[in-house]
Amino acid sequence: MMKSWRGVFAFLFCILLCTQSVMARRVPNSEKKIIRFGWVAPFTPQEFLDCDLADLDADCPFDGIGLHPCLNLKRGDEIIEYRLPFQVGSPQMLTEEDFKELIPAYLRLQQTRLKHNFICSYSTLFNADWFDEEGWKRTLNNYGMLAWLAKQTKCDGLEFDIESYPFTGQPFRFHPEFGHTFEETAAQVRKRGKEWIQELNRQYPNLTLFAVHWTSQCASPLYAELPELQNHSSTGLQIAFMNGVYEGAPETMTIVDGNETPGYRAESESDYDRILANAQLYGDAWMEAGNKEKYHKITSTGVSLYLDRYAGNDFPPNDPTELLARNIGNCIRYADEYVWIWCEKGNFWPKICKSDWKSWNEQLPHCTDAIAFGRNVSVEDLRKNMSKKNLLQNSSLDTLAHWGQWQADRSPKGTITAENGMARLVNVTNGCITQVLDVKAGQKFIVTARCKEEGAPSNPSLGFFFRNSKGMGLWDIQCSVPFTIDLEDGWKGLSVPIIVPSGRDIQNLTITVGTGVPKQIEGDKGTLFDDIELHPVSFPWEEE
Repeated sequence: MMKSWRGVFAFLFCILLCTQSVMARRVPNSEKKIIRFGWVAPFTPQEFLDCDLADLDADCPFDGIGLHPCLNLKRGDEIIEYRLPFQVGSPQMLTEEDFKELIPAYLRLQQTRLKHNFICSYSTLFNADWFDEEGWKRTLNNYGMLAWLAKQTKCDGLEFDIESYPFTGQPFRFHPEFGHTFEETAAQVRKRGKEWIQELNRQYPNLTLFAVHWTSQCASPLYAELPELQNHSSTGLQIAFMNGVYEGAPETMTIVDGNETPGYRAESESDYDRILANAQLYGDAWMEAGNKEKYHKITSTGVSLYLDRYAGNDFPPNDPTELLARNIGNCIRYADEYVWIWCEKGNFWPKICKSDWKSWNEQLPHCTDAIAFGRNVSVEDLRKNMSKKNLLQNSSLDTLAHWGQWQADRSPKGTITAENGMARLVNVTNGCITQVLDVKAGQKFIVTARCKEEGAPSNPSLGFFFRNSKGMGLWDIQCSVPFTIDLEDGWKGLSVPIIVPSGRDIQNLTITVGTGVPKQIEGDKGTLFDDIELHPVSFPWEEE
């Protein structure tokens, strides 16, 4: 049995993706976090304080959750139940005392795997009259209190949903009835945006602002070149607000653009390519010249996923659990640091949260397994579910039957022969042996091989590429990897995972092993290749 090769795995999948984020705050895949936002979750202080911590972790494949403060305000003899998402204009002036019940409740999460949490907020707390000084004092204070709560409870920061839902009062819509022109209002909103971000950072220095909607709303040349088309929509003042935010933001904080809409719709690797392409092409289009540099310094690309779409099987004919695992992996690879999953009509904590919605594992079989596997998948994990069946013909290499040969026309030619159940390539400067088989999107394989350089160094490699139904090579997703795992008697080995991408016209897969001899040497013994095999693999929950 060949040794496995974990180190190359993340690189290989990135080869398939063929794109990287240009944002400055990218972390290694192993350090990225999956955050759960949505409906059914622990909500009240008592739910957090009374629950068994093991129940929080039991079916929870996340690194953090969004926390919706549920307050009981004591105002004289009156107790006011105060749910912040629905308090348009924020009529109450909040104090530290109002949050004292939540602090020990939220801090309990630090004893679980849920250590990267966010206090949730909406645009509800803004007043649509941006010139109302008294209203602004309440708004600034109350958002500041949310940032303070995040710091006190060791959250990563504040989640902020700027979307203009009807219940928010749509503060970013221009209201001429307040007696100001659009230009005057935009200037005031920009000033308020600067004051707002400064207050958040005063209460929680260098916090992470997780904006599920942000400049990723600018996703076309039309919006980028004509931002004024937004002026009289429900989001018309957001551009001014965002510019104010970047004017006031310190360069030591992070603003996550959550890419909500494109992430919710993403089905294939090409959809995730588009998310990053839009970030590169249009991400700073709404920023004025003086804010562009800071935008690129502090903005992090997040990627979203809408779990209900998988439970509802909105992506036929894909198997929804398998697609979820694949797209969790895509989210991890494409995001700079944070992936977030929006979950509505399901329950990850049935022992804690009483709800009419079924558990997610009931609605989408192996849901939690798919999320956990998708984020940490490795060659070792796939090998555990590798079929014994070898799909390549004539792997014994008694002859070269069923194997193609290729050498570049413009390179000096060498010889390729079968020898004692192995293939020997001598003085092959740019060539390989190949085998082709038909494949379908989503299929998973591991290809393995061994090589031994008996002569001069030859740069041996194992690779693969795809062709479409017209026979054209899809060279943007080809892959070639050098042999690096030392085995016995001078042999080297390699195991390469392959997942056939979705969203592309793919007809077949070509496996290659070859050499790139830098200089031909007369009498050289060349390089031997042996044990070239291709095995189907399945996810742990799939039947073989």
